[in-house]
Amino acid sequence: MSRILIVEDEEELSLSLKEWLEGELYAVSTVNEGKAALEMLLSNRYDLIILDWMLPGLSGLEICKVFRESGGDTPILILTARNTISAKEEGLNSGADDYLTKPFNLRELSARVRALLRRPQSAPQSILKAGNIVLDRNSRTVSKDGAPVKLLPKEFILLEVLILNRGKVLSSDELTNLVWGVDSDITPDTVRSHIRSLRKKVDNSSNFSVVKTVHSMGYKVESD
Repeated sequence: MSRILIVEDEEELSLSLKEWLEGELYAVSTVNEGKAALEMLLSNRYDLIILDWMLPGLSGLEICKVFRESGGDTPILILTARNTISAKEEGLNSGADDYLTKPFNLRELSARVRALLRRPQSAPQSILKAGNIVLDRNSRTVSKDGAPVKLLPKEFILLEVLILNRGKVLSSDELTNLVWGVDSDITPDTVRSHIRSLRKKVDNSSNFSVVKTVHSMGYKVESD
């Protein structure tokens, strides 16, 4: 059974979509706010995302961009009342796979959903490795030399984002956007604090550090 996440702040529309898609035997979850939606996407796996453009907290386009930058490859269907060519281009350029203009017929929605779910997708990488660290995205666990490492949720996402962007230097602002959300008031000191805490848990007692600091630029995990 395919899992679908509906991100829509109009309660009546969200309920209608959920009931319709569940009637077509999909497993459907809903969320009505941008930041909560991004957290769900970074910590859960879905087969399809139905994403409204205008949302409280973060817009659908901001969610789409951050999700893609973090390595998310789940198909995304944007919903919006904007029907201009430039708006459609903006939506698709943000990383969306398809675009449906409100109001729409539920049968058309179903056809779009089926088409997106039929698209061949690269198998998501569930096991990520960095040195002697193994991160399992499915079970949300981390181990070091085979021994479990207990990370806080934000530490897990921080490590996951860094490994997914292996070899790329991510600034404090970029990490804030990817881990806490675009409109977060998290400061660089908070990012540094989480990096220090993460290192204490995943680094060896030697001088080797999984997470490298690039002076005045940010942080990275070395490429293989």
